[in-house]
Amino acid sequence: MLSEAQGLRARNHDIRLLCPPEARLHAEAINRGVPVTALPIARRRPLGVKVLYAWLKANRCDVVSTNSSTDAWLCALALLALGRPVAMVRTCHFSAPVPRNAATRWLYTRACARIVTTEDALKEDLIGRNGISPGRIDAVPSGPGRIEAMERIYAQVRR
Repeated sequence: MLSEAQGLRARNHDIRLLCPPEARLHAEAINRGVPVTALPIARRRPLGVKVLYAWLKANRCDVVSTNSSTDAWLCALALLALGRPVAMVRTCHFSAPVPRNAATRWLYTRACARIVTTEDALKEDLIGRNGISPGRIDAVPSGPGRIEAMERIYAQVRR
């Protein structure tokens, strides 16, 4: 995540990480010179939705990229309350099955403009097991070419 942020910043994108102050990511972002804002978003709580709502309302951005289940849910609800002014991209880094319930289906099919996985197997699982349209998912492995691929995806979903 930090390497991606640094790579996008090197390509003149304005990047800001939002994470809990106690997260290791917060300290690492500071150490690497990546702009970061500490927000109480470690848990799925109404406070997290409230602070993300306020931050998104006060700060213009083109795309919100989420990397965990918690931040995906908090952002999706904050963006819904704001009338979805910003596209959300959900990156999945895990191989655990995604639940097949109505709420999760909404998150993956309506709240997200795009889903990015780090491997083809996870992409295929989301398509086969969860019924996600193949046209909404990209498999973008870490390593060479990831920054350019993510830049293209963000450009496609930008509103």
